[in-house]
Amino acid sequence: MCGEVFNNNSLYYQHKVLQHSEYKPIVKGDSYECPICHETRKRLPTLLTHIGLHHLTNNPIRVEVA
Repeated sequence: MCGEVFNNNSLYYQHKVLQHSEYKPIVKGDSYECPICHETRKRLPTLLTHIGLHHLTNNPIRVEVA
């Protein structure tokens, strides 16, 4: 997508939601809600991973570091 490299899939999905989508989490008191399916999570990173994994088209490119 933009060429950024991540150490794990969660960081990739979080980046994709924050930088390459229009979806923004909904703050509900002490938790966060998915704007698409309304699932809630206590921590923002886990919700961002959920949105990126379940609601965005994903085509990650695997890069092996020697």
